[in-house]
Amino acid sequence: MPDLLLYADAAWESPWVFHVMVALDELNLPYRLEPIRRPIEPELKNQLKTHALLGLVPTLVHGDFWLTESVAISEYLAETFAPPAHPRIMPADPHERARARQVMSWLRTSSMGLRSDRPTTSVFGKRVSTPLSEKGRSDADEVLRIAGQLITPTKHSIASEWCIADADFALMLMRLVANGDSVPAHIADYARAQWARPSIRKYLGYIPAAS
Repeated sequence: MPDLLLYADAAWESPWVFHVMVALDELNLPYRLEPIRRPIEPELKNQLKTHALLGLVPTLVHGDFWLTESVAISEYLAETFAPPAHPRIMPADPHERARARQVMSWLRTSSMGLRSDRPTTSVFGKRVSTPLSEKGRSDADEVLRIAGQLITPTKHSIASEWCIADADFALMLMRLVANGDSVPAHIADYARAQWARPSIRKYLGYIPAAS
């Protein structure tokens, strides 16, 4: 039985905690969950910095190994708990695996206008009705352009089978879908199909209902 502990955002607003929790559940890994409030209290922050280099969440603790940064965590999990004992969360094909990594890196470093106009709270909680800003609209157009290249009407993964990058990409697309913005039907279907996965439904179950 793996000795896994995850320090998570107690507000349930972090897309990167979402990423790691989905990865853990897709791998069928039991873990202890420790939700913590931000700002992180100084003693715990110092503990995280001492063991994991960075005082951030998510932080995964596996035995005496501590790790931050969501993609580093999911890749560590994918390599440590690999097939056939566990499901695959990164594509087996090296080209598809590289593409998944590209998509995850892009999602973490771009679309700031869209993320500002359609924050994660509007996906996990109360939707917003304000129009997209010029920068938000430009970002949305770029997200949909890339989605159009990766997703066909009958395809529910950016690879030949589901991978953890699909959870991240769906979250970005749900910034539009959940807030009623215009999205091509097959791309909205892709996002909603990800949202129906048990691992994602489990995460959403932790979020208090919007008032």
